[in-house]
Amino acid sequence: MNGTYQFGYAGMVDPGPLGVALAALPTERHPDYGSQARRLLRELSPTDEQLTALVDDTANPEQIRFNAFYCLQARAWRRKDHTRHRANTDRHQAEFGHHPMFFFMQAEYYASLDEDPVNLEAAMRFAEQAVERLPGVPGVLHLAAEVRADYADRQAVPDRDQLLAADRHVRQAIAISSGTYPRYHATLARICTLRGDFPGARASIARAIDAEDSSDPEYALRLGSYQLIRSRIQYVQETEQLRSRQEEASGELRRIRGQILEIMGLLAAVIALITTAANIASGQSAQAAGGLMALTGGVVLLVFWAFHLLIVDTPSGRRGLAALVLGVMLVVAGWAQMQWGPTNARTGSDQFLVEDVQ
Repeated sequence: MNGTYQFGYAGMVDPGPLGVALAALPTERHPDYGSQARRLLRELSPTDEQLTALVDDTANPEQIRFNAFYCLQARAWRRKDHTRHRANTDRHQAEFGHHPMFFFMQAEYYASLDEDPVNLEAAMRFAEQAVERLPGVPGVLHLAAEVRADYADRQAVPDRDQLLAADRHVRQAIAISSGTYPRYHATLARICTLRGDFPGARASIARAIDAEDSSDPEYALRLGSYQLIRSRIQYVQETEQLRSRQEEASGELRRIRGQILEIMGLLAAVIALITTAANIASGQSAQAAGGLMALTGGVVLLVFWAFHLLIVDTPSGRRGLAALVLGVMLVVAGWAQMQWGPTNARTGSDQFLVEDVQ
């Protein structure tokens, strides 16, 4: 034996130590299924050809074949050999499609396609189906969170419910795995960034960097990806702060514009009131002039209130209500004084109305 497997005379495959190790893996629903499969790959270092031979030999028990298939897929995904991963998924879908973990591979399949949101939506659906079948497997929960984060990255306004679901999945994955996988913390940092929780994002990416094994051959690659996440956290936070300042500045400009329009309207109202008062006062008694002035003041106040309503903004609060009530009171008081006051007051009001029409 060569330490992995041998071909027998009848064309059968003797699984050997590799087959025994594959058979000893826990069930797919066990939280350590993925981690033990990866440990097997590190310790025995089987080649892709050896794993493929075990998968293709129908004389082996199906669970051994599927475990070999999972190891083959896990290695392809880790190497980012997505073409091989998709080819293996398509090839073995008919015979392994009923396994719960196959939904996890289907999610990886669509997540590895181009960045079209349609593909990410399909990946999210398969990931959720995998979570329903394997709710206690941290790798499945993490993939569901990671796919949602990828989808949210491509949306102008991320869905808050989607982000909360992703946050719940990745935190559950961290809890089940006792926080031993730095990549889970990095994904949590991405989700916290999308949610606007920048202190939480910085703390999570710091934990990911600290927990990464420097002796791992892919340490430099992973550390680089973590640094990109850290830079994105800083960029998004500064962008949010800039957007907030811009909104404050725009709101201040709108308020200044409203105040300027109000001042212009007030000046026009004052000029109109002064001009009208001069016309009313000429040739009128004090009582008649007072009634006409009250009526004119009320009308001017109501016109100014309507100007504010239509041009500046919708009046609200006590000031807008006070202006309306005061204007109505002045109009009523002036009209009553002209109706029941001296005759020359009514004559003056008629003259005022005629002059106003002219």
